[in-house]
Order: sequence, then C-alpha cells, then structure tokens
Amino acid sequence: MQQTPPGGSPGGFSPPQSQMAMAMRQQDDMIDELAVGVSRLRDQTQVIGDEARMHVNLLNDMETNLDAAHAGLESETRRAAQLKEDQSVWRLQLTVAGLSVLLVLLILMGLS
Repeated sequence: MQQTPPGGSPGGFSPPQSQMAMAMRQQDDMIDELAVGVSRLRDQTQVIGDEARMHVNLLNDMETNLDAAHAGLESETRRAAQLKEDQSVWRLQLTVAGLSVLLVLLILMGLS
C-alpha cells in the first residue's frame, strides 16, 4: 500500500503547491522583465541628462557670444555717432568749396 505524503496527493506535489510554484515563476519572470525595463529607462534618462547638459552649455556659449556681439554693436553705434558729429555737413561743404577754388586756379594757371 502506498502512502500519500502530508501534502495530499501521491506523486509529491499537490495541485495547490504546483500552482503556487508556477505563479512564483511567472512573478519572477515579470520581475526580470521589469528590471530590464527599469535598466533601459535608467540608460535613457542618463542620455537625456547628458544631452540636456550639452544644450545648457551651448546656450551659455551662445549667451556669451550674444553679449559680446551686443557690446560690439553698441561700441560701433557710439563710434558712428562720434564720426557723424565730427564730419558735419558744413565742413564737407567748406572742403568742396576750397577744392573748387583750387580747381579753378589750376585751370587758369594751365591756360596761361
């Protein structure tokens, strides 16, 4: 006569234990899949973080270049205003008149 183990049915595993083992394997498989997914997410967040830092550096460089260009533009604007003040119209007209007189004198000297 064959004895049944304390679990219940002959053969070693009772159906509830077999189902429980199967459920545990499924849970282990799900946990492994989740671990792989979390690992991929971690890798992606590291890549995104690196890219964000690179963009911040590029924006900082661009801001520095923009500040330098703005300062240069202001300097050139001041220089142009100073040049405009120095080269007023009456000076130009006086120069044209002087050169015209000189031209007339040179023409008269060349004719005589």
